[in-house]
Amino acid sequence: MENTKIPYGRLKLLFFVIFLIFLFIIFRLVYIVSTKDANNIKNIYESKNSLKRADIFDRNGVLLATDLKTKSLYVSSVLVRDPKLVAKAITTSFDDLSYDDILKKITDGKHSKHWILIRRNLTPSQVEMVEKLQIAGLIFEDDLIRVYPQKNIASHYVGYVDLDRKGLSGIEMQYDRQLMMNRDLTLAMDVRIQDILFDELNKAKEEFRSKSASGIVMNVNTGEILGLVSLPSFDANIQSDAQPEQRFNMVANGSYELGSVMKIFTNAMAFEHNLIDLEDIFYVGEPIKYGKFSIKDHDNHKPQMSVKEIFAESSNIGTIKIAEKVGIYNQKEFLGKFGFLKKVEADFPGLGRIMAPLKNWSEISLYTISYGHGIASTPLHLALATSAIVNGGYLFKPSFLKLDEPPKLPNKLLKNETVEKMKILMRNVVEEGTGKYANIKGYEVGGKTGTADRAELGGYNEGQTLASFVGAFPIFEPKYLVYVLFDRPNYSFNTAGMVAAPVAGRVIKNIAPLLSIKAKNEESKKN
Repeated sequence: MENTKIPYGRLKLLFFVIFLIFLFIIFRLVYIVSTKDANNIKNIYESKNSLKRADIFDRNGVLLATDLKTKSLYVSSVLVRDPKLVAKAITTSFDDLSYDDILKKITDGKHSKHWILIRRNLTPSQVEMVEKLQIAGLIFEDDLIRVYPQKNIASHYVGYVDLDRKGLSGIEMQYDRQLMMNRDLTLAMDVRIQDILFDELNKAKEEFRSKSASGIVMNVNTGEILGLVSLPSFDANIQSDAQPEQRFNMVANGSYELGSVMKIFTNAMAFEHNLIDLEDIFYVGEPIKYGKFSIKDHDNHKPQMSVKEIFAESSNIGTIKIAEKVGIYNQKEFLGKFGFLKKVEADFPGLGRIMAPLKNWSEISLYTISYGHGIASTPLHLALATSAIVNGGYLFKPSFLKLDEPPKLPNKLLKNETVEKMKILMRNVVEEGTGKYANIKGYEVGGKTGTADRAELGGYNEGQTLASFVGAFPIFEPKYLVYVLFDRPNYSFNTAGMVAAPVAGRVIKNIAPLLSIKAKNEESKKN
């Protein structure tokens, strides 16, 4: 057997190397404790608790969200001699805190080495009040609180954070990582536009006693979202008090059968395939029969109407006649090109899903979808697709951040002839049809009304409607789009022409000067 005994010299060398390693570790620890590296470690630890979240601004530099320094109140159980005395003092100072809860917190944490959190983000007066107690064991720690200067006006767009300032909705959630890295954001929002949209919707919601209301303003040539409002709203500074219906974002998160605004696309697809012209005449004197169903118009019309009249007066019968020319295949293909058969592509959280009869697109689907029933989409979808109809056929991805330069043009989806005919139809709706209350003099508004009966228990309730109006201006050189919706307006007239169109008109009248769009009569006076 071989001798495996290690020579003494090698053992001495091995022990010497081990000694040097331990010596190095000891010197390194001394260095960390006695030099600025100790401060670096402290900063790393503290940054987890006090790292500033970046600011959010509107497109003009108006502050929408920021962090403010505050103090939070803790109890050190090591320093507390009489937990009952401390609990009583705290609850006397803070009426909303329970004596039993505070006492339990202190006693449960008696053997803990960590501080016990009592209240975050104290006001200066609250800090002063606690300091006057002069009780050992009450400790303040620097903290940060997220503040939203615009309160409830922009809450569904900007979103909000939790107590640890982590984004839970809207822009705060979508760009949480970037904001946590302290990179400021500039939104496409114009807070002036946002304020006007919020104010007009809020007043109208009260006037028409609707369950909810929403609206969007966007640049049709870039996809930038200048305003987005959903009501009821909530104050993002106290979002914990908000109810689920207040948090819900109707524009981006909800899917609805939007009604006659979808007739925009029925007519556009028929023009695109050269199946109709503006003055073509259709017989609309009798309801459309399909099995046990009978589809009729809301109002009585003359028995024969042109394409222009069918669109202006929003005839369901006439629209079905146009859809029959288009056919199921072309309808499905066209709506697919304009994004209605899939989730909208947008950098925004919680986007609503599309509901369409993808596997069973029947003749009755052709009929009902032509006038906006049997297919559900988000209002954001509708705004984007309508923008593509009027801007030359370009379906932009919506941008919630301000664009530094115009986006690259996507594929052109429509012929120029189709676009021009659709502009004529949409202008005619506002001049002579159901959208006449949106006809703001000088701004050449073009649009379409939509009154959708709400689906209930396998049928439709004609007394409960979703009333909306989508409009672009100036329609022959379109720059901006406004879309407003009212859910279940409890009004003597609950149609879109009476409820939504006038609100959209007031929004356009108020925002147009801010967007540097001058009314034509004002230009003529100067000339």
